[in-house]
Amino acid sequence: MSSSGTRVLIVGGSLVGLSTAVFLAHHGVPVTLVERHPSTSIHPRAVGYYPRTAELLATVGVEQAAKAAAAGFEKHRTRAGVESLSGKVLFAKEELEGGDELTDLTPSTLLLLPQDRLEPILRTRAEELGADLRFGTELRSFTQDDDGVRAVLRGADGSETVLAADYLVAADGPRSSVRESLRAEREGRGVLSRHVSIAFGADFGAVLGERRYSVVHVQNDKVTGILVHDDTLTEGTLIVGYDPARGEGLDDFTDARCAELVSAAIGSDKVDVTIRSRFPWDMAELVTKDFVHGRVLIAGDAAHQIPPTGGYGANTGIADAFNLSWKLAYVLRGTAGRALLDTYHDERRPVGTYTARQGSLQLAVRSRTATEEQQAATHDAMRVTMGQAYPSGAFIGEEGMEPLPLTSDPRTLRGEPGTRAPYVVLERDSAPVATLDLFGDGFVLLAGAEGGSWAEAAGTAASELGMELAFHRVALDGGGSALTDARGLWAEAYGVGSTGAVLVRPDGIVAWRTGEGVPVGEQGRALVAALRAVLAR
Repeated sequence: MSSSGTRVLIVGGSLVGLSTAVFLAHHGVPVTLVERHPSTSIHPRAVGYYPRTAELLATVGVEQAAKAAAAGFEKHRTRAGVESLSGKVLFAKEELEGGDELTDLTPSTLLLLPQDRLEPILRTRAEELGADLRFGTELRSFTQDDDGVRAVLRGADGSETVLAADYLVAADGPRSSVRESLRAEREGRGVLSRHVSIAFGADFGAVLGERRYSVVHVQNDKVTGILVHDDTLTEGTLIVGYDPARGEGLDDFTDARCAELVSAAIGSDKVDVTIRSRFPWDMAELVTKDFVHGRVLIAGDAAHQIPPTGGYGANTGIADAFNLSWKLAYVLRGTAGRALLDTYHDERRPVGTYTARQGSLQLAVRSRTATEEQQAATHDAMRVTMGQAYPSGAFIGEEGMEPLPLTSDPRTLRGEPGTRAPYVVLERDSAPVATLDLFGDGFVLLAGAEGGSWAEAAGTAASELGMELAFHRVALDGGGSALTDARGLWAEAYGVGSTGAVLVRPDGIVAWRTGEGVPVGEQGRALVAALRAVLAR
């Protein structure tokens, strides 16, 4: 049996696994991914990615390719309830309300793109960055100790190899074999219902006419389910439920039965239907108790099963990967202590629990069974995906400040540590520079107009800690090497004065700030202390 090695082994080659490979490779980490299926998904599955997810993809050069692939879906923003595609419309609303009014919050937009189209884009980018992707390869077993992980892999030809890695990331879905091997417990309401996603081909353009839907809720006397159609109007997915307690099972979904259900959802028996595949899955609200098990880290659906009603599952999983990847990179370089990885659990586990609950609340609201209390507890998508404030983790909270709620309207956040660094458009040499474009590679220190002495502090900290630290001064009139804040928005957005400074992590989360600065001569010491605390050194 042959042996080889890597720094990080990723198990699972779906959206979260591929995203983890891209993010790690972006940070220069040698990574190997194994996926038991021969290629990327053949099933559409997830279809919507909120602006925050698009921001993350932008940092690694994926957003533009994804936007190009999603061009045909630009008009597919309406969520509707219908008797059938050809029947009465019961309700209609924009998928992301206020979607055209978010330009003050983010440069990104909602991406509607089926998972089977996004995964190949991620795969290509991961390979461009040097990731070793092994499809048709199955994890047979693994062991771990203080020095790393040893995994036994089986290839498509049946041969087995041993791969040694420093860390293993379990991104192998809701039925995660890695999680089960760890005997990791899960908490939550459990399985709420069982479903089958039916991928089909049908020329239903004439039935749709000029209408384009992102998601269609269908209800008539023959079928109740959710239908999603593609931009060619020749392929779609119908999601229907079944109840084992009533004697229903997967065997009931023959090609003939599936075709009947699809025809009923379309509302016409004159449209030929071809069944492409069936994908069974459970709607569940379950969250793994511990995201970190020694040298094994759990992400995506393996960490949290989120009811898909709000479309939060894939978005939350990709955000897990973004949070985890820079931390693994810094630990593997020796720039951070291993305890930094514990903050992955501290930060993402509460988010997973909250988002799973939001998915359930959305389900209750859309099924019209929500109580007044549940309706009040249901938050909008921008708050859920962009307004998060980590309760604890790799950042330094401010003394005397009341803790923020886990999520807020992102427009109310002002650069507090543990929150997403705000989006502000600045200028350099009269060309626009978005603050978000400054983040994604390493730590960044931003200082106010009179905070030029922070440049020396940044140099001192970088030298003492053996790390890269970018510095930018932001001034109303620019000048020198400063970024110009022509609209005068930056200081208020980031909650600092003209001599203050803000430290931003590689994932765009504020790590530390000082509103009015510290005495000249003490800045280097203060910044080094902050970085040591954040990096668990």
